Amino acid sequence: MPTYHVDFVTDRGLERVPFTLDDDRPIGPQVDHVLEELRQRGVILKGGPEDRLAVIWNGREVDPAASPAAAGLSPLYPVELKMRRPAPRAAVRQEPPARPFLPKGSYIGALAGFTGATLAWLLGSLFTDLGDVLVSYGALDLVVAGLLGASVGALVVGLAAVRRSEQAVGAAALGLALGLVGAVLGALVGLFLAGIGGLANTRQGFILARLVVWGLTGGMTGALLGLAWWGRDRRRALDGLFFGLAAGVVGGLVFSLPGPTELWQLVGFGLLGAALGYGLGRSNRALGTIELETVAGRSPGLLRHREWHVTDDATNRFGRRFQVKAARGRLTVVPTGRGGDPASLAGVPLAKPAELVNEDVIEVGEQRFRFRRFPEAAV
Repeated sequence: MPTYHVDFVTDRGLERVPFTLDDDRPIGPQVDHVLEELRQRGVILKGGPEDRLAVIWNGREVDPAASPAAAGLSPLYPVELKMRRPAPRAAVRQEPPARPFLPKGSYIGALAGFTGATLAWLLGSLFTDLGDVLVSYGALDLVVAGLLGASVGALVVGLAAVRRSEQAVGAAALGLALGLVGAVLGALVGLFLAGIGGLANTRQGFILARLVVWGLTGGMTGALLGLAWWGRDRRRALDGLFFGLAAGVVGGLVFSLPGPTELWQLVGFGLLGAALGYGLGRSNRALGTIELETVAGRSPGLLRHREWHVTDDATNRFGRRFQVKAARGRLTVVPTGRGGDPASLAGVPLAKPAELVNEDVIEVGEQRFRFRRFPEAAV
């Protein structure tokens, strides 16, 4: 067995002693024998209690499980025993528990839908009687339904695009078209079903026919408006269908109450618009939201509010300075490298990808954003 010079550092400085090492046995157990023999001589290697032992030969660390022959050792160079500090552990951030909250986009959407419905009611009140164009009350109902769907769709879809810092005019035009088609189609089908069923022949049948028309008008309007989110959330159309159908039936019941008909129609329109705005503005399938919290220390208000839903297993883009990558519920903020104000995460400059957890704050210039996770999406 060849003899190696073994170097090590003690409190007295660098020392060297000769030891024989078997070329065919693992290095680790043989080094343990060397250390035990040194300990019996009263020799202790210099190092801390958390340091680990490294075996170095010719400037490279040797695998303790390999034999000297397999590791390519030879007595030409000494074997060094060094106590090294362990690599620093990456800090594991504890995510605060997610608590239920209502994103601002939900009630902004409800307010937008209510405003659009009120505007439709005001425009519809101009059609007070039949004429050369509107030759039947069925045609009048279709016009009013079209006004309702177009007005609600334009405001709900348009303001949703504004909250995402996207082009609003095109989105509003899309919402107007989808809402118009959905409302007219729903009302047309409802009127047809009520007509072939002869529901209007009795008072109870007349009320039931009204519920059918209102319900289908709201449901079809919501379903088609949900197509505006097709690229982000294909199930949003089902949300719109459910909220529109339920609110349409309730609105039809309100409209059937005794008393001032125009007032009850306004209330029914408002309920339907608010329900569509709320149902289409929420997303219980997202991981959470990133909201614009303050600008220069002040709340941006409703009109300047910005909000994005964070979708799992996707790259979510927010403005020019950063994006968020999501995979299996875990989020990573990635700087884009584009020009503009520097970004920071939790007060630390965002120079490389970093983990994003619930209640984290991202600052870009004077803008302060906050990520909030939905409780049902907690990891």
